[in-house]
Amino acid sequence: MSDKIALRKKYWLWAAGWVALIYSTLSVVRPVCEFLKKTTPFNAMMNGVLIVCLCLLLKRAWGSRWIRRASTWGLLLGAVAVYAVLALRLPSPEERLHFLEYGVLVFLIYRALRLDVSSGGAYMLAFILTSLLGWGDEGVQEILPNRYFQWADVWLNSQSALLGLWLTYILQRDNNERQQLEK
Repeated sequence: MSDKIALRKKYWLWAAGWVALIYSTLSVVRPVCEFLKKTTPFNAMMNGVLIVCLCLLLKRAWGSRWIRRASTWGLLLGAVAVYAVLALRLPSPEERLHFLEYGVLVFLIYRALRLDVSSGGAYMLAFILTSLLGWGDEGVQEILPNRYFQWADVWLNSQSALLGLWLTYILQRDNNERQQLEK
């Protein structure tokens, strides 16, 4: 099996696994969140989770030397600030999970698509596919007894995908330019 085929299989398995994780937890997330709201400082905990994830992203970017230019660091810090502001403005703490779920999913789908599709096409297809999967997430919730369909969450899933693509672009920006110069 060629390296590209093995990589394609690996990347799509990661994306499918992430979708399976999101969809398979739909029936338990609400009761778990309700329990945590009653027994913990849930809002602060969700803020902490988001802040830790964003800090880990910044640490990883710094440690790996992905980013070489100050302008790219500015874009990354701007994206992190947008994530933080949008997340903190959400009325329900569990809605912050959408940013993590669909931000990671769009990256995994983009990475898999990028093996066979141009960069611009991969961004567009990753956004469309992730948004459709987010819509499907809400469709599944419609048939679950403890959940319900919300257009606001479909919109939030798509926004999360867009933010995830913005981060993906920023983190690959300097590396893509360096690769083009080497050709």
